[in-house]
Amino acid sequence: MAKIEFEDLSEWAWAIRELPSSIEALYTDQNLILAGDKEGNIACWSSDGELIWKQSVGSRVENFVLTKSSENANLFLVSGLEICGLNSLTGDIVWKAELEGISDWVTVDEKYQQVIVTSSVFDIEYHDFIEGSCWRFSFDGELLDSYKMDEKAWHLYSDEENVILGLGRPRNGILRVKKDKYEHLELEDSPICCGYKNILGHSNGVISIFSKGKVKSQKISDSAISAINVQDNSILISDQSKKLFYRDKGDTLWEYQAPEILSLLNGVKSTELNLTFTSTRTDNGSKLFLLNSENGNLIFNSDSENSIRTTSSNENMLLLGMDTGKILILEMDLLLRRLNQKNDGGEIDESRKKMLEKLRKLRK
Repeated sequence: MAKIEFEDLSEWAWAIRELPSSIEALYTDQNLILAGDKEGNIACWSSDGELIWKQSVGSRVENFVLTKSSENANLFLVSGLEICGLNSLTGDIVWKAELEGISDWVTVDEKYQQVIVTSSVFDIEYHDFIEGSCWRFSFDGELLDSYKMDEKAWHLYSDEENVILGLGRPRNGILRVKKDKYEHLELEDSPICCGYKNILGHSNGVISIFSKGKVKSQKISDSAISAINVQDNSILISDQSKKLFYRDKGDTLWEYQAPEILSLLNGVKSTELNLTFTSTRTDNGSKLFLLNSENGNLIFNSDSENSIRTTSSNENMLLLGMDTGKILILEMDLLLRRLNQKNDGGEIDESRKKMLEKLRKLRK
């Protein structure tokens, strides 16, 4: 398929929401959309796009996690030097706590009713991270303890039984947290550089899958893993050699060679197809690609003058968080219809453009 040029990626969105600065954290499910920006603004919308609340936490929002086990503070996010507990229904800030270094990741340990947070200290002189910490808080904001280490955690994940941190140098491997106990598990002699849920990516091109207390490692590439995501039971993996791998049941079903390193991956659906969305993430815009997940065939690719900072997807909806502060909500069936029209050589007439613009405004 020929490359498609977008006059403005926003024109292809089913709806658009916006925060004042670059979108750095994004989440969606069947009920809501959450977004946080570089200046510490956070907003919550219903799945229909209706604004529920807005809040400011003062510093860049890195990521957040929700829990159903707490009635008061049940939305936890890391922002600058702090961990914040908010009420997800009202947006009220219930508690804050300051950490040592910059806050990185947050997750919830449902079994032991605690919030797990990681932070790290970067040394400007050495141009490297020299210290990391793992913090445990109660849902009410009480500090339970902190665990210092020489490594930065590059990934954090929790399930029904375990919380795991994917570590960089010098120890590498996994730090497992079980209630108030910390246990280091050795893996590949290679630092972990990224992850998605229980799948960890190493700098030597290996992925490690943590399941039921055991780890299975698989060699994927000769280059460092740059991003991981999943679609149903399949795993999407990109590496520093600019390749995208689509794996199922331990086998690579197809590969796609991109012109640049792919930093963002999402599985998304249309009525008829499973789709793979991927893009680069730079300060000078993004290159984006949509592929058929069944065979890796390219459906379209294009360039965006604005950078895609983060993404999130749920069923047939794909959300793009832009460096302009916009959140573009793409509905896959609508997008594919418009792409087909574009490929057939037909331009969308001016009256239809005006109608679509009116619809987007109504959705605001």
